[in-house]
Formats: sequence, C-alpha cells, structure tokens
Amino acid sequence: MFGRSNSSSLLHIALLCKTCGLSPLYLVSLSPKCSLVQGWAISWVICLNQKSKKLSATVLVLLKRSWTVVFVMLLLFGSTLPMAAAASPKSSCPTTGKGVFVVMVDSNPKSAAVGTTVVTTVAVSYDSSGVNPVTLSPRTISFRWVSTAGEKIVKNAPVPTSSSGIYTYTQTVGDDFPTGSVTIFVVACSCSDDQGNYGPPSDMNSDSSIYEKDGSSVEIGATMQQPATQDLLAAYGVPIVIAIVVIVALLLLVLRTRKKKT
Repeated sequence: MFGRSNSSSLLHIALLCKTCGLSPLYLVSLSPKCSLVQGWAISWVICLNQKSKKLSATVLVLLKRSWTVVFVMLLLFGSTLPMAAAASPKSSCPTTGKGVFVVMVDSNPKSAAVGTTVVTTVAVSYDSSGVNPVTLSPRTISFRWVSTAGEKIVKNAPVPTSSSGIYTYTQTVGDDFPTGSVTIFVVACSCSDDQGNYGPPSDMNSDSSIYEKDGSSVEIGATMQQPATQDLLAAYGVPIVIAIVVIVALLLLVLRTRKKKT
C-alpha cells in the first residue's frame, strides 16, 4: 500500500478520514499504487465533498425552516384581514356625512289574519344610540314582510309621526301577505332626510335593533278565527241557565205570596 517511511502522512490521512466521518478502512480501499501524496489529495477531495454535502443539507434545512416561518407569518397576517374588515363595516347607502339608523321596530298586534290592521312603530336616529332623532324627508319607509311561506315588500309606505324621530306604519294584512311566523323588516336605505343622508345600512328588524322590548314578529293566519258555537255555549251557557232558574224561582215565590193574601 503506502510506504511505511512516512508515517506522519498516514496519520494525517487517517485524521482527515476521521474528521470527515470516513471509515478507517477507507485507507485500505485506496489503490496500492497510490503514493502518500496522492492518497492525501484524494482524502482531501472526498472530505471537502462530504463537507459540502453536509453544508448543502444544512442550508436546505434552514431554507425550509425560513419558508415555513414566512408561510406561518403570511397565514397569521391573512387571518387578521377579515377581522379588520368586520370591525369597520361601511354603509352602502348614500350619505352627505351622517348615518341614518333604525333603533326600534315594534309591531302590534302579535297575532293577525287577513283583514287585520297591523301597526309598526319605527324610531330613526342619526346615531346607533337613538339620542339624535331624524326628521324624514319624504316621510316614507319601505318594509319587508318575511316568513318561510314567502315575502311581501311594501315600498314607500307613508309613516306619519307623533313625536320627533318616531314614525307609525299602518298596514292591513291582505291575501298576498305571507302567513305563519312573519318578521317585519325596515328595508335598507329606505329612510332619508332633507340633506341626502340615507339608512339604515342593512335591513332592520327588532332582533337587530338596540331597543330590547320591541318586537316585529307577527303570527299571521289565513283567516280571522271566529269563536265556535260550542265555545260560546261552554262560556255562557251555565250562567244563562242559572239566571233563568233564579228568575223562575222568584216568579213562583211572588205567585205564592199573592195567593196567601187572597
């Protein structure tokens, strides 16, 4: 193999093999015709090659980690965008600087049928707290009557007012109105003032208003329920019979008294 005269070179090659992670048997695999210089050079080449592979692997791992960090950061940044958009909704209604809000929608009676008159009270304000009432111009509001059976839209219904910012919508239920559990909505952008401000930004009912005690849901049947004859008899039959019996008893008592006198 290598000449034994240069043991320091052999030791040098062995150290290179150990440093590079090569097996000590690597020395035996070299050609017997190689000189110590050639063996030393070959060891260095292989060592550098393995070092470069380890460096490349390390760089690749770092790159993968870097891309992972960038990807996670992009995900976190992207997830905040919808939240930011939801935190500051923009009205789609025309405005000249003031928002118009509906803060109360209250409908009565809560049970109706075709032919019944339903009165809906609406409070309109320039702020969502309801402390700055709006004078509508024109005094009209559009309404949607919605149930699982369908919907009815009443456009530009007249809404007289009895106090500032409070408007009254009176509607007789017709055959073309939905039945069942019906919710009455104020249509978006159907309220306006004389300055060109419109609202509300979206359809409003009692569930979305700030007033807790209002209610814009009405149970509507196909026809007005009339009390049945049997129900009337059950309610008033017994009192009528008792009254008749009392009257008859009084008459008999009067007749007996007259006979005794004669």
